[in-house]
Amino acid sequence: MQGIIIAGGYGTRFRPLTYTRPKPLIPILNRPLLEYQVALLKAHGVTEIVFATNYMAEAIEEHFGDGSRFGVRMRYAREEQPLGTAGAIRNAAGSLWRRETVVVFNGDIVTDFDLSAIIRLHQQRGARATVTLKAVPSPNPYGVIDLDADGRVLSWREPTEEQKKALAANPNVEQTGWDYINAGFYVLEPEVVESIPEGRAVSIEREVYPRMIAQGEGLFGAPAEGYWVDVAGPAQYWRVTSDLLRGRVNVPLPGAPQAEGLWCMEGAQARGILDAGAVAHLGEEAIVEEGVRLRGTVVIGAGCRIEKGSVLEDCVLLEQVHVGEGVCLTRVLCDREVTVAAGCQIDDAVIAAGSRIERESRIGTSW
Repeated sequence: MQGIIIAGGYGTRFRPLTYTRPKPLIPILNRPLLEYQVALLKAHGVTEIVFATNYMAEAIEEHFGDGSRFGVRMRYAREEQPLGTAGAIRNAAGSLWRRETVVVFNGDIVTDFDLSAIIRLHQQRGARATVTLKAVPSPNPYGVIDLDADGRVLSWREPTEEQKKALAANPNVEQTGWDYINAGFYVLEPEVVESIPEGRAVSIEREVYPRMIAQGEGLFGAPAEGYWVDVAGPAQYWRVTSDLLRGRVNVPLPGAPQAEGLWCMEGAQARGILDAGAVAHLGEEAIVEEGVRLRGTVVIGAGCRIEKGSVLEDCVLLEQVHVGEGVCLTRVLCDREVTVAAGCQIDDAVIAAGSRIERESRIGTSW
């Protein structure tokens, strides 16, 4: 079966990390986000995949190549300008191998949904398009989808930007019930894809699906059970990192367990101390020296070195980060090739690639 992954966004909420890489290649547990999606699609029989790309498209192409390293076939459809969700699908359709049913995955979703069950339901219903749905507490900042008893979509209610901002400003609004929202995985028949206008930006949520509802064109919803997170920004990134490492997501993790709460990839050396209740993941050739303490959820990237006496709590360090002796990092996200010299204390910070923090520096909300 064929699939399209939409991976063209600018990832502005992840800056400065997305100054040096596209958002879908940001590592989660030392594995780019897109690799989790490719592995899930492959596990459910989708072995021919087109990436719909725009921002830093060459980085995605360089990482995945022809797909053979991942056991699939891959092609790429670059957008000269942002085309929206439906426009990206229409552009990518020209790179598909055959005219047939296609599945579409938004490139910032982490899930363990049973995709095969969703595809079967689509086929059994004779649907033209199926939208995978996730139940979330109401009110919420997502588009809400109403179904009839047979699963046909009756309405698609998108919140206004003002409503989204109000919810973001007050996330503790009292729950009033549950809503079905778009989970970012679609099954589409070729005539639906071909009905999308070419050469301009088109939203599947605001243009294509509302038209199908109005014209009774066989748009169905498929509520799914399991883990689902839209990695929209840093808060969701931290959540997914912890959930994966703590076994809350039914997907294989890179590397192998070395001790309770500790996963290591090839060549990693973990001589430090994992505090009670802590979990950690070490990338290839990462070194954690004796006397280092790891607390909460910690991810240390490939080629990193953490010197003795340092303490890391709820931190993610990407590739080739060097942490000197006696450093204390709390809720810190470091991009690649960062150097933190001895004696520094940093909390609640995102550190850009290539930065150097000099000895005894103090950074963060506590200083």
